[in-house]
Amino acid sequence: MNQLSSNSKPFDVNFTNLLDQIPSGIIILDKNNNNEPIFANRKVREDLHISNEQSIDKDIFLAFLDPSDHQKFIELSSSKILPGESEWKGLTFTGKQTWIQLRIAPLNEDYYIVVIRNIGKVKKIIDELSTTEAQYKAVMERDPNFLFILKNGVLEYYNQAFIEKLNYTEAEITRNKSMPTFFVAPEDREKVARFLIQSKRDLITGKVPKDMDNHNRYYHPDETTEFNLLRSDGSRIPVHAIVRRAYSTNDVFIQGVLIDLSSIKELQDMKLDFLTMTQHQLRTPLLNLKGYLDFYSKQLDKGVSTEEKQALESRFMEIFRRNIDQMVSLTKDLNDVALIQHGKLKCNLRGENINPILQKVIEDLEFLLRKYRIDLIVHYPTTPYIVNLDRDRISQALSNVLENAIRFTGHGIIEVYTSIINNGQHLKLTIEDNGVGIDATNLKGIGKPFVTFHPSVSRLGLGLYLTNEIISAHSGSLEITSSGFNKGTSVTITLPLLVSPDKEGVTFQSTKESSLNKLIRIATTSENMLQRMEAVHQLGNGDYKGAELERIISTLEKVILYDQDRTIRNLAGKFYSQKVELREKAVSDAS
Repeated sequence: MNQLSSNSKPFDVNFTNLLDQIPSGIIILDKNNNNEPIFANRKVREDLHISNEQSIDKDIFLAFLDPSDHQKFIELSSSKILPGESEWKGLTFTGKQTWIQLRIAPLNEDYYIVVIRNIGKVKKIIDELSTTEAQYKAVMERDPNFLFILKNGVLEYYNQAFIEKLNYTEAEITRNKSMPTFFVAPEDREKVARFLIQSKRDLITGKVPKDMDNHNRYYHPDETTEFNLLRSDGSRIPVHAIVRRAYSTNDVFIQGVLIDLSSIKELQDMKLDFLTMTQHQLRTPLLNLKGYLDFYSKQLDKGVSTEEKQALESRFMEIFRRNIDQMVSLTKDLNDVALIQHGKLKCNLRGENINPILQKVIEDLEFLLRKYRIDLIVHYPTTPYIVNLDRDRISQALSNVLENAIRFTGHGIIEVYTSIINNGQHLKLTIEDNGVGIDATNLKGIGKPFVTFHPSVSRLGLGLYLTNEIISAHSGSLEITSSGFNKGTSVTITLPLLVSPDKEGVTFQSTKESSLNKLIRIATTSENMLQRMEAVHQLGNGDYKGAELERIISTLEKVILYDQDRTIRNLAGKFYSQKVELREKAVSDAS
């Protein structure tokens, strides 16, 4: 079998037969003839469909290569010195693109031998591995936990969480790479530093076991601990650390993940607060009931008349009802939270006018309004606002918001507005008070379950959480704003209207008693000192009786307690004494 060109036969048959048995393509080039190919083994001829008798040249050899590499190959093959190894875009015998690798070595002083391998599959695997590695790195960068690698105590790798959560700049991290305890809270630095020093000491003193793996490394078993990371603003992030030490001959690597425990700690604190508040809220009415029952039993043992017994029972029945209602309300809130957590909160929606629902909620809160001496001003629309709602759930939401406003205002004014927005598509209900307000820090936590800033007043801190969930179930929104402590709070509820009212026909009736309420508003909220003083004068000199007199006394109390101007406080104190005497005289005359 003659596979050499007709004009050159430098090799015997045994040698060429041996080359034919090799599974890779073999080509021999003539150095003295401009590197012309003079031999191609069976593998090459099969791939190129060249018969045994057909001579070969560079043009046939180019059939292996993608056209984009032809000129590059021609220039390279004509050079005096050929590279030992090169990779080219190749074509399979079916015309599909692949990759081929040429390994060139001198056969003797006159010839080169070229080994051709199809490395398309290998290249594909390498590309896939590179893609996988890139995807893995992308996932690591997006991981919300802290991933890191230390080499000999120096921070070699860290993911994006170090920047985003710890809020350090790249420059700050780079500057402190050799001192990784910089990112640890001061109270935990000694513990972390001791671990790093011990790791390095084990390497230096030869305490590392000698059973290395194929990469000449020994991996210490995983270790866990907890400590706090230090954010750039000085706050802490609690983390659970899972680390592994890897030892080589000269280096110690520490790779690990720091799992952010902030949300878990928050849940634990919330759970503790919940248990504490629940115990308090249940214990108080139960102790009240027990106390009154004990008192009632002692009175009976002493012996009481029928009239006294009836009076005691009438009084205790009201006390029992109020305490039992408190426990029922508490258990109902807890049940609603459980329904929300399991996605089972149901709202039976139907089109209803929200105005009478709001009126009924306010009527039910009349006792609290009197108790906290609140002036409630409601602007009721005369036009029905038809909303797709669940009457009981919306009543619960409105009651929660109004009750919060009442409890956190006290001796103040609450005003309720209703309006239509978004071209008549939505109802906007705004409840504003001039109470204690909410500072910016606490405002962020408003609406979370079991979060409360005044446990004695707000019970379990579930009111606004349940309200927000109820409003969301009605495709609405809840917004709470406050300018800060002692500057009041505004709660806005937006609900989609089922029927868009005629804008031209919308009018409002207000519960506001214009003259008295105006004076009260100016006296307690105006920023103009002269206006406040004039309003206090008019309130003090006005002829008020009954319920109006009680409102005046309540307003003067608030001015005495909160007004910043001493002159106005003294003036209010003078009128307050007069009004209290007037009230006592009226009571005395009536009796």
